[in-house]
Parts: sequence; C-alpha cells; structure tokens
Amino acid sequence: LACLGVLVLHIFAPGRAFLNRRLGSSLRFRSAVCPPRLPGLSSLTSKRTRGLTSVQATADSKKVMVFIADGSEEIETSGIYDTLIRGGVDVTLAKVGGDKADLICKMSRGMNFVAEQHFEDLSPANQKFDMIVLPGGLPGAQAFSESQKLVSELQQRKKAGEWYAAICASPAVVFAPNGLLPGKATCFPALHGKISSHLSDGASTSRVVVDPANKVVTSQGPGTTLEFAVELVSILVGEDKADEVAKGLLIERMGRSMSS
Repeated sequence: LACLGVLVLHIFAPGRAFLNRRLGSSLRFRSAVCPPRLPGLSSLTSKRTRGLTSVQATADSKKVMVFIADGSEEIETSGIYDTLIRGGVDVTLAKVGGDKADLICKMSRGMNFVAEQHFEDLSPANQKFDMIVLPGGLPGAQAFSESQKLVSELQQRKKAGEWYAAICASPAVVFAPNGLLPGKATCFPALHGKISSHLSDGASTSRVVVDPANKVVTSQGPGTTLEFAVELVSILVGEDKADEVAKGLLIERMGRSMSS
C-alpha cells in the first residue's frame, strides 16, 4: 500500500516487503512492486461512502461530472476523482455507453469501477455542472466519441464558454474530430499527430495545458493525472486550495515549488 505521510508495509509475496511514503511517488512505487496485471478486481467507491479523511462537498461546492466507460484508464479516473474531492468539489461519476441498468465499467487494465449514474439518465440542462472531465484509455475514449449525447454536450459547452477537460487519448479521439480542441492542447504523446493538424502551433509537449480563453484543459496521460487534476481544482476553487491539495499529495504544481 502507498499512503500519504507515513511509511506503510506492502506485502507482495512471502518474504518480500516494499515501503512507500507518499502519493506523489505512487506510480514509481507501483512499477517497482507490481506485475503488469494483478488478479482480482477493484472498484471506485461512491463519494457517499468515503472514509473519515474525505473533504465533504457542500451546497455551494463547485460541481463536476467525470465520465467513464468500459476501457477507461484507471489511474486517470481515480486520480481525477480523488483530487477533486480533496479540493471540496462535488463530483459525479457517470457511465457512458453499455446497459443503462449496469453501472459497472470494466476499465482498461481489468479493474471494475462503479459509476453513480448513467449519462443517458441525466439531463445536463437540468443538472448544471461547472466542468466536465474525460479520462483517457483508448477504448473508453472511443466510447465517448461514439456518444452523440456527450459530443453534443461538449459542443454546447464550447459554444457557451463553459469549462471542459480531457487527458490522454480523449483530446485526440473525442476533441479533435468534433471541433472541440482549443488553440493550444496536448494529449498522449503517441497521439500528437492526431491533434497537431488542428492546432496552429502543433501539439504542446507540456504535461498540462490550460487554455483559459477557450476554457479547455488537456493533459498527457496517467503520470500527469495529479498535476492535471490539481489545475482543475485551481480553476474551480482557487489557487490557495490548489496549493493546499498539491502539498497534501506531495506533488509540484506547474512551475511552482512546494518548498515554501
């Protein structure tokens, strides 16, 4: 287990143990101790059953919808969701595609995440969100792109000047073919060719790109998830809260140092 602020013993196999002390190093920790695929399934728990250390949203909290589909990327989905919750944001996890009666999504690496609602049962016009966010994972991004309701919602947000964001494959697979890219953007590096022709200066190599004029945020992939999500907190709640969340996660914000 990797845990914030303390050393936690992780038993991986008889006679072997590994230690990790912070969330910001979790990906390196995972790479050191885990094989490419572990047996068993996990699920992302609804915010209504979060533990005692969670930050509870209030009636005045900013509202964000995070979409998932079969094949969405686990690290990106959970990292975005968790970081926004830490920032005091009211987050709804909505499933796209598949059976409306089944809210389980089998993610890109085999984990099972459980959505809170199906997007087909939601009316964006009646449930206003301050931002909508798309994780990556190529099959999941393709499912997003095939949802006419989701694409229409994104296009309406662009027209209305409302925030939307995506990471990894989603800027290339969802934004690019549907006229949703801003003036400057990034995505998973192997897919830069799919967005470069839509951008005057080509794909950005930055880990996170915030385009405030067009109200779009894009990022590159699993390893940039926490930086991406912290910048979403900054947009929604403010710089002070973003700095606080970043410090708690033991990560550095874009161009900022945590040493102060």
